[in-house]
Amino acid sequence: MNRDFNSQGNPFGETTQMANVANASLEVRANFIRKTYVLFLAGVLTAVLAGAACLQIPSLYNMAIGVWRMPILAIGLVLGGSILAQALARSEGINYVALFAFTGMIGFLFAPIVNLYAHAVVGQAGFLTIMIFGGMTAYAFVSGKNFSFMGGFLFVGIWAVILAGIGNMFFFKSVGMSYWLAWGSLLISSGFVLYQTSNMIHEYGERDYCAAALGLFISFFNIFMSLLRILGGNRN
Repeated sequence: MNRDFNSQGNPFGETTQMANVANASLEVRANFIRKTYVLFLAGVLTAVLAGAACLQIPSLYNMAIGVWRMPILAIGLVLGGSILAQALARSEGINYVALFAFTGMIGFLFAPIVNLYAHAVVGQAGFLTIMIFGGMTAYAFVSGKNFSFMGGFLFVGIWAVILAGIGNMFFFKSVGMSYWLAWGSLLISSGFVLYQTSNMIHEYGERDYCAAALGLFISFFNIFMSLLRILGGNRN
């Protein structure tokens, strides 16, 4: 459910803001990166708090369970919310609302699913997510390479995994297929961290920190859920 919009809505193109952060002063670039990661961490915290509230308040928990009893509704909320939030992430005045509304919704909806796994598995998935995300981020910054060429491949790959997952949910219902799709999602989402971090350095405009933070959050969340499925899954 990850997509990187430019001003024309093209996921394969580059951003077209006049003030590109790559051409800005060192101070402006540092400020952009700081804002992006502050918003990213705030988004993660929002998801965690929304998830905790869902698990602690019976009415919210029952509401989330009710959504998952209608898979089409759940899929529509997740995918539709992702696309809408990313489309609004560059709109001044709405971008913050879009970011935190989406991250809060994700925490709320997925709390019952995460709660199905043992605490040790959740902890391991969280730790590995931080390690993978941190490693990919560090490599993008240290190498300084521009990974924008990966956009088309990653976009097609993630949608292939999503469509295969939907097909498996409704038709095949294979535990083994779900397990291997989780590996596919993990690899593609890890690639998205490289791609998005590279865009932070080379492509984004100076005010695109909400869009950058949202993209990082989606990749972080996808890595976590993929690892959760892998660590707690069954290959059979």
